Amino acid sequence: MNAEGPDESDLAQLLARLDDLRQAERRAASARMVSVAGHLIGTPLNVIAGRAALIRSNPAPEAIEENVRRIEEQVERLALRIRRLIDYFGLAVPSVERRAVGDVLAECEELYRPVAELKGVALHVSAPGVEPLLIESSLSQLVLTTLLSLAVRTTPAGQAVTLVASEQGPTTVAFELTLPGLEPPPRNFERLEPPEHGLRYDPGALETFWICLGLARRIGGGLSVTPAATGSGVSVRFECPHS
Repeated sequence: MNAEGPDESDLAQLLARLDDLRQAERRAASARMVSVAGHLIGTPLNVIAGRAALIRSNPAPEAIEENVRRIEEQVERLALRIRRLIDYFGLAVPSVERRAVGDVLAECEELYRPVAELKGVALHVSAPGVEPLLIESSLSQLVLTTLLSLAVRTTPAGQAVTLVASEQGPTTVAFELTLPGLEPPPRNFERLEPPEHGLRYDPGALETFWICLGLARRIGGGLSVTPAATGSGVSVRFECPHS
């Protein structure tokens, strides 16, 4: 870095580092939440299983009644703890800010073009005819930058990532993003279930698709991941309402 301030190369490396930290933070948060959830449900489930075994071994009516009561207590306790967890850590409803598609995409491109160039990946962004349409910008931009982060990270050097926005019907904008460096995720990625035994899939990619799907649904949209029409990779389609 020179004395007069960072040059373009320095800024690109800084943005790339910030993106790496963003991914690491997301992975760390997910890992911690999974650990907490495991601890949260582990003890009650062990108690429930133990009481069910006692019912099987001692079918006397008074024993069954006591064990059923203890099972019901554990179920109620577990439901309450999970609800408190959701209420406390749930994503807050953002204030609705509507901005033009062109402006949202321009900021996304400005953030990730230097990172793509640093990794030797071409980035093509376009929105023919839909630039003035207004969309919810906060969560939409979060979805788009999260997907671009994944695309730039997984695309081999020398290949290109494309992001194209188009109007789909009178109230919907669709953003089509190609990720040439990824295979299609497991069919049950909506539930964040790991691949079947013996199969491998990038957990960061699976987590990204799952998070983006949830965010898209919060604004009345959706997200789908399908094999790319040509060549290898996947095509991600993010839809959101417009006005």
